[in-house]
Amino acid sequence: MTTPDFVLAPERQHRSSGSSSSRRRKRRRRIIFHSIFWPLLALLIIGSGLAAWWLATSALAVRDDLEVARAQVVAFQKAADERRFEELQPIADELDAAASSAAAPTSNPVWRMAELVPGVGENVRAVRIIAEGVDDVSQQVVQPASGLVGEFGISRDESGALDLEPLRTATDIAADAQDILDGLEADLAGIDTDATIAPVSDAVTQFADVVESAQGTLPGINAALAGAGAMLGIDGPQTVLLAFENNAEATALGGGPAAQTLLSVDDGTVKIDRQVSSTELDTQAPIGTEIDESADQLYNDILRTEINATTSRPDFPTAAALLRARWDRDLGITPNTVVMTDPIAVSRILEVTGPVSLPGGEQLTSDNVVSKLLNEIYFRYPEGGAESDAYFAAASAAMFDKMMAGDYDIWQMAQALIDVTNSGSLMMWTENEPTQDLFAGSRLDGTLPQTNLGATVLGVYFRDRSISKIDYYLHTGAKVTVDTCTPEAPTYTVEVTLRMDIPADLQFSLPEYIDSREPGAYRTEVFLYGPAGGSTTEVAVPNPANGTTTGPSVIDLGRPAEKYTVDMVNGQTAVVRATFAGTPDDAPVEVRTTPMINRTGVELVEATCG
Repeated sequence: MTTPDFVLAPERQHRSSGSSSSRRRKRRRRIIFHSIFWPLLALLIIGSGLAAWWLATSALAVRDDLEVARAQVVAFQKAADERRFEELQPIADELDAAASSAAAPTSNPVWRMAELVPGVGENVRAVRIIAEGVDDVSQQVVQPASGLVGEFGISRDESGALDLEPLRTATDIAADAQDILDGLEADLAGIDTDATIAPVSDAVTQFADVVESAQGTLPGINAALAGAGAMLGIDGPQTVLLAFENNAEATALGGGPAAQTLLSVDDGTVKIDRQVSSTELDTQAPIGTEIDESADQLYNDILRTEINATTSRPDFPTAAALLRARWDRDLGITPNTVVMTDPIAVSRILEVTGPVSLPGGEQLTSDNVVSKLLNEIYFRYPEGGAESDAYFAAASAAMFDKMMAGDYDIWQMAQALIDVTNSGSLMMWTENEPTQDLFAGSRLDGTLPQTNLGATVLGVYFRDRSISKIDYYLHTGAKVTVDTCTPEAPTYTVEVTLRMDIPADLQFSLPEYIDSREPGAYRTEVFLYGPAGGSTTEVAVPNPANGTTTGPSVIDLGRPAEKYTVDMVNGQTAVVRATFAGTPDDAPVEVRTTPMINRTGVELVEATCG
C-alpha cells in the first residue's frame, strides 16, 4: 500500500509563510506557542478516517486550552507578587479547568498511538509532555498553594505553642513542586528536538527554560521552609544555638560571634535556655575539630582558639562545627542546630516588627540598632565586661520576644528574611541531614558554590586583626574587571580599596574597647577568592598604605584564595589586587562580600576587547 499524497502540505506551508509567520515570531516567547499546532496538524493528517479527524480536532482544543492556561499562569504570578491573595483561588480554578481540559485528550489511546508514528510521534509526545506538565503544576502546586497562601499566618494553641500545620502544608507543597519539576526537567530533556518541527522544538526549549527558572527559585523556598521548621522544632525537640556577630570586628562571615543564646524548641514551643558571652568560654585552648589544611594556612591558629575568629572562613559549616565543639567542650552541650545573624539583619527585621523596648525604656529601632549595638555601647561602657554583656543579653531577649510575638505582616517578614539571607547576614546549619540537604544551593547554608553553574562567584572578605571594634569606621570597595575576550580563558581582576575614616573629633578619644591594641594603628586582613576550579595569575599591592604583606596563596574551598595583611592609620587608603584565571564554563559574575557596617561597594567592569 502506498502512502497517500499529502496534498494539504503545500497549502499549509503557503498559509504559514505569510501573516502567520509574524504571529509565530511574536508568540515565540510564550511557553505554549499558538503556532505550533498548525504545522503539527499538517503532519498529523497523513491518512483519512475518524482517528485522524479526532486527533486534529483535539490538537486544536489543546492549543486553545493551553493558551488560556498560559494567561492564567501570568495572572496568578502577578496577583501573588502584588499580594492580592483574594484573587488567587478564582485564578487557580480557571487555570485548573484549562489545564485539565488540555491534558485530557493526551491520555487517549489515539493520541498515544500517534506518538508511535514515524515523523509525527515525537511532535505529538512533546505536546503531551507540556500539557501534562501544566496540569500537574496546576493540580498539585497552584491549587493547594492558592488555598493556603491567603490564610498563612502565626497562631498559637492553648498551650501557647505556635501552630505548625500551615508550615507543614507549605513544606509538602514545595516538596511536591520539586518532584514535579524534576520529572518535567527529565521528560523535556528526553525529547529529541532533532525529530520535531521547529515550532515544537522552540516550545520545548521555552518550556524547559521556564522549568529551569522555577528550579532556580525552589531551593531558596525549600531552604526557608526547612529553616523555619528547624527553628520551631517541627521534627521534635532540639537545641538551637543562636549566635550574634559583631560586624565592628569584621570576619569573613560578618564578625565575631561573642554573644550567643541557646534555645530549646519543640513542636512550636520556643524558649531561651541560656545566654552566653565569650568570657564564659575557654578562648585559649584550641578546638580539635578537623578542618582543611588550607583553612589553617589562611586563618592560622586563632581560628581554633579565639571565639571571635570562629567565623573567619567564608564557610558557615566550618564556623558551626567550631562553635558546637566549643560548647561541647566548655559547657557540656552540643547544639543540634546553629543559626548566625547580626545587627545588620536585625535592622532590616525591625523595619517589619517596629521598635523593641529594653528595660528602662530605651528603644531599638531599624535606624539606630546598628549604631547602638556596634558603637555607642562602647562609649557607654568603655571597659566592656559584665555591663555590656548584660546590655547585649537584654537586647537579644527583647528582639527574640518581638519576633516570637508574631505581631507583624508575615509576608513582609518573609521578604526581610530573604533579603538578609541573600546579603549574607543570616546562615544556618543543622545536624538533621535531610533538612541540611534542603539548604544546599541557597545562601542560607553560608557556603561558596563548588561549580560555576549559573554564576561565577568571587569572594571579597575582611578580618580585623587590631583586636578592636574599629570596623565601624572602615570603608571598603571592590572593582572587578571581567575579561572574556578569549571565551575559553576568561580572567577576573579583583581590586579592593580600604580606607579608615574616623571622625576628627574622635580620632584621639576613642574608647579603648573600640581602638586598636596599638592605638591609632589598624590592621585588616583581606581574603580574595577566585572562581571555582580557577587559578591565580597575579597578586599586586598598588597602594600599601602603612605597609601591606601578601600570602599565603592556597586553594581553599575548591578555589584560589589570596591573603593580604594591611596596616593603616586613620585617613589612609590601601589598595590590593589579584587576577584569577577562570574556566570555559564560567557564567555571569557574582561577587560575595563580608556584610560590613559600611557596605562594600562592588563595581563590575567588562574589559574592552580589541
